[in-house]
Amino acid sequence: MSAFAGGVQNSQEITHEKNLLGCERETQSFVRTMKELGDRLGPLLLQLPPSFTVEGLGVLNDFLAGLPAGFRYAVEVRHRSWLGSYLPEILGERGAALVLVDYPKMPRMDEATADFSYVRWLGDRREFPSGHTHLEKERDEDLRWWSGVVGRFLQEGRTVFAYANNHYQNHSPSTLARFEAIRRGG
Repeated sequence: MSAFAGGVQNSQEITHEKNLLGCERETQSFVRTMKELGDRLGPLLLQLPPSFTVEGLGVLNDFLAGLPAGFRYAVEVRHRSWLGSYLPEILGERGAALVLVDYPKMPRMDEATADFSYVRWLGDRREFPSGHTHLEKERDEDLRWWSGVVGRFLQEGRTVFAYANNHYQNHSPSTLARFEAIRRGG
């Protein structure tokens, strides 16, 4: 997974420090670096900080318009002000996916805005601060709900990218295995 937030030094500068303003050089450098992954490159995640509210919709739209073509982009918002906004329409016009998160501070969204979907099971990092070696929280009901959403996207012919954080059930590989079992009817 590639992300504008985390991992690469200048990526967090783009989203969290500069709030998508005046960061053309950093963005071009980041995308150029990610391009080196070739056919192993998945969607580039634009993870906005919780402080980036719907008032930044125009800034986000301008930023998306300036991104290099030929890549899949996904946008994750973490502030409730985005709910009910024109964000899905803008992302759809730009061919970018709305990141669907399972995160305590945001209600679930289930709208696809691109020919692919990007799902993140984040959880609450305070629940599992360390020692991510096995599942500690049963979330089958939640994963069944997500299975329905993913199933709908697959029926619509969309590619689905799904990522689990250790803070969702304490062990991301087991979360993904459990989700796959639920998808198979287990």
